[in-house]
Amino acid sequence: MPHIVHNAEDHLLLLQQMFAGYGYEKFRMSKFEDYTLYLQNEDFLKGGSILTVGGPDGRLLALKQDVTLSIVKSVQENNLPRKVYYTENVYRASHDSGDIREIPQAGVEYIGDVTVYAMSEVIRLAAESLAAVSSRYILGISHMGLVRGLLDAAALSADACTEILLCIQNKAAHTLRSICMREHLPDPLTGKLCALASIFGTMEDCEGALDDLIVNAQTAQAVQELRQLYALLCETGLGAHLRIDFSVANNMQYYNGVTFQGFLDGTPQSVLSGGRYDELVHKFGKPFGAIGFAVYLDLLRYRRVENRDERAVLVLYDPQDVQGLAAAAASLEQDGVTLHILPEAKENVRYSVMYRFTEGRLETL
Repeated sequence: MPHIVHNAEDHLLLLQQMFAGYGYEKFRMSKFEDYTLYLQNEDFLKGGSILTVGGPDGRLLALKQDVTLSIVKSVQENNLPRKVYYTENVYRASHDSGDIREIPQAGVEYIGDVTVYAMSEVIRLAAESLAAVSSRYILGISHMGLVRGLLDAAALSADACTEILLCIQNKAAHTLRSICMREHLPDPLTGKLCALASIFGTMEDCEGALDDLIVNAQTAQAVQELRQLYALLCETGLGAHLRIDFSVANNMQYYNGVTFQGFLDGTPQSVLSGGRYDELVHKFGKPFGAIGFAVYLDLLRYRRVENRDERAVLVLYDPQDVQGLAAAAASLEQDGVTLHILPEAKENVRYSVMYRFTEGRLETL
């Protein structure tokens, strides 16, 4: 693992050296992209209005809002695999305030034949990107094949699938169960979908639960691939930092395989996000796969400084599942402890320990 660095400039330099050391070439782009690229893929973007400007040749241009789309657009089938990294600023406008944010990102994209080893290489780079900032990090890993396979078995409408995916992301098993009842799903399938919202732990912890989720060829393949990938990563010494966690599931329209997010101790949200996005590549008419991740460099400033004695606890909860929450909160109250009980993490909330309250109990995250 790389040495820990303590400022943004050194971290960015270390990331570039690390990515290049794995054979990734730097991808450069201008501040502007063709407006139609973003318009046609608006639901892939991370939100916010598309910022436009007239180009000198009369074309409508957009201020750069995403890097992955530009990389996918540029890839040619006779130049595979394409391994690139980037360090770019993207620009996003708030729907509410209209303020424009300049967001620094670094990341890698692997495009071509995405083998299990290729996936492990990308995720290992993600882990090393976190380890360069803090030794106290976690990579949550899930697989969209399991999510999509179970939803295919449920044969639900697109709107219901979106609702259920949101519940899985928020670990809202109680709400998810209500949706399944509304949609008249059989109890066994309801139980499996609710399990996705609560599974968390090492592969050893989750082995039996994953077996219980197999209902068709798609889910069987996903479980097998997840096991193979996890084993490869453990061979490199990452086992202590890996957790199976389906709350990191991503957009089903674009992501079809493994997805992952990185968390640093004391940071209120993920600082790294990635996954396999073959469906996006296919939308461009290109018959190959892709996997990558982005590090959100602006979020690193929120991380808690290591070894700082900050006695603060954050508890996340589903507003529709509060039975027993008050008693759980009381059990955490100690002299000098700052207690934050919130439905979701906030950027301005600092903490040293985080829990999720679900179905009457606290789970350490």
